[in-house]
Amino acid sequence: MRVLIAGGGIGGLTTAIALRHQGIDALVLEQAETMAEIGAGIQIASNAAIVLREIGLETAIRAVGVKPQSYDYRDLRSGRMLYQAPLGDEAAARYGAPMYNIHRADLIRILFDAVPSETRRLGARVVAVSQDAGGVEVRLQTGETLRGDALVGCDGIHSAVRQHLRGNEEKHFANILMWRSLIPAERLEGLGLEERGNYWFGPGRTLITYWVRPKNLYSILASVPAHEVQRESWTESGDISEMLRSFEDAEPRARAMLEQCGSAFITGMYYRDPIDSWTSGRVTLLGDAAHPMVPFLAAGAGQSIEDAWTFARVLARRQHDVPGALLEYERRRLPRTTRIQAGARAAVKLMHEQEPQRLRDRNGRWKGMARIDPLAETSWGLAWDYNVVKAVEGPPGEVRNVTGLREGKRLQRPESQRAFELWKYAFRPEDVARGHDGLREAYDRFLITNFPLPESVEAVEDELGDVRAFRVAAPDAPRGNVVLHFHGGGYLIGSAKGSLEYAGRLAAAAGGACYTVDYRLAPEHPYPAAIDDAISAYRALLARGIPAGSILLSGESAGGGLALALALALRTAGDPLPAGILAVAPFTDLTVSGASVRAFNGDDPAANRDLLTFMGASYFQGHEPTDPLVSPLFGDLTGLPPLFVTATQGECLLDDTTRLAERAEKAGVDVTLRLAEDSVHVYTIFPFLPETRATMEEVAVWARRHLRRNDTRPQAAE
Repeated sequence: MRVLIAGGGIGGLTTAIALRHQGIDALVLEQAETMAEIGAGIQIASNAAIVLREIGLETAIRAVGVKPQSYDYRDLRSGRMLYQAPLGDEAAARYGAPMYNIHRADLIRILFDAVPSETRRLGARVVAVSQDAGGVEVRLQTGETLRGDALVGCDGIHSAVRQHLRGNEEKHFANILMWRSLIPAERLEGLGLEERGNYWFGPGRTLITYWVRPKNLYSILASVPAHEVQRESWTESGDISEMLRSFEDAEPRARAMLEQCGSAFITGMYYRDPIDSWTSGRVTLLGDAAHPMVPFLAAGAGQSIEDAWTFARVLARRQHDVPGALLEYERRRLPRTTRIQAGARAAVKLMHEQEPQRLRDRNGRWKGMARIDPLAETSWGLAWDYNVVKAVEGPPGEVRNVTGLREGKRLQRPESQRAFELWKYAFRPEDVARGHDGLREAYDRFLITNFPLPESVEAVEDELGDVRAFRVAAPDAPRGNVVLHFHGGGYLIGSAKGSLEYAGRLAAAAGGACYTVDYRLAPEHPYPAAIDDAISAYRALLARGIPAGSILLSGESAGGGLALALALALRTAGDPLPAGILAVAPFTDLTVSGASVRAFNGDDPAANRDLLTFMGASYFQGHEPTDPLVSPLFGDLTGLPPLFVTATQGECLLDDTTRLAERAEKAGVDVTLRLAEDSVHVYTIFPFLPETRATMEEVAVWARRHLRRNDTRPQAAE
């Protein structure tokens, strides 16, 4: 067997080495005439270092590269530390290998030298591709044709092989330009630039800087808005005045560092959208040809290296079925690289915020994440916490998709699998790439599209105090009982409008009306905005003459946590308490320390550890996450009204529910706990599930037992 490899960059060379490691011949076809020392710094994270170790190259990488001790995020203008992600030996222990910073030319040289000269050709540009049942053929620009058993396109974002497979496709410009420069160590003496990722973040611009040769050569990636650079050609230049103008307000150390740049070259930040197929017959894609991504998750080279090992290992096992092997390779890699592509775009958006309020929101979130994720696993683990050498030996379905869900996960019943798939496809790659803005739009789309309000139920916009809400009830519903409902969404996403259908069923269960509340969302409105709104809404009901004994509090996920926090706040303030609280899979521990969060991470289509950490930190930011009004699990639950709590076995927030029930019972609270089997997070929002119908019937009985109906109030009172 012989594999043709179009492209002699990091992906192509690693693929050739990995194939030879598996006993398969490869021929690398690189269009460049020479392997010149081009580029600047590159980061090889643990996930890629594991592969380089497996093919015998980690020692060579270690000899010329740098092992950073941390990522230090600083404010560009003040120099104040915003966030720190520990690396070095800690990262090696966590992820199985260290991270290395290295000059791109050094990495290419190590890879190039590891490929025998007879299996690599320079000046070999692939211009045409054809295949038949027995093999694949490429034609070079010189007119020469070459034949092999398979072709893998490793020829970058402008891939000729990809064009052969898919035709012309649009690439996207991120409206960001990147200055790259290398500075000799002697020009940086006295600036205290340690062997760390020394990063600065300012409005719309970043400085990503680190040593690439120990105490010898320093790499700078300075990204700026595209409109700030006016030149006819983006090439190497001794004129760095434009770059310095973009960073004229940088803090002294950063400014002094930039002033030592002798020259720089500039490139645009481009990417392509994820695609649903890389493979046709005996031809497939790898690295930037398959999944070009923006360079802000330190992941582009790493994903190419992961691709290379997977391709080689799968092909070695299935040499008798090359097309089948290539499809398996794609199945194992496409969901993961789609996740990384979306995550990298989200990181670019986060790191290049320009509006002052959004900058404060981002920095507040980082402050919160430092409290509950001091090792920065949820920031970087999605890329780094992956051992592809082990993963490729397991089932393909273990790979995680764009929302962190294992692709092979299935539920047992058709009804529950239907709900599972609705959750699974609620968030698309583009939604994730847009950060919390995209997640908000997607979540409302998911709820409103799948769960419309029936014509038999009315929803009227209202205002409880100064808080927007909807009153939802059937036209002929009895007057009196009221459910005050708080939607889920991790305090970050969700809306009252998205919960109207569920609110209608809550109103019916209580025999009255349901008010679903549009409390303010993080990160724009961190704690205590949500609890303040909840208190205002509750007191507005009391002011309308609705007795506390006729009110039930309700919430799912974060809304369930908010309902519980509201009850704690009311008890402390001496307000009359509601008749009861219905909490469905309540998010009660924003330290994200429940054992089920890790145990079922990857099995729950609605929630995972990274997302819960991101959401929780966005809400409490600089506040203490164990404050009971943030995390009710840590509160004194004595004296709370009766609780009806429910969750699903196997969901991430299971322990938030069961620990709450256990602590409440010990505090003397009347607790009803129901755990569903073979179901999904907040299963009660899915009206077609049998367990939903059973639970809502039980809630109706429970509500009648605890509510004190008030039929004497005039109609206008509600």
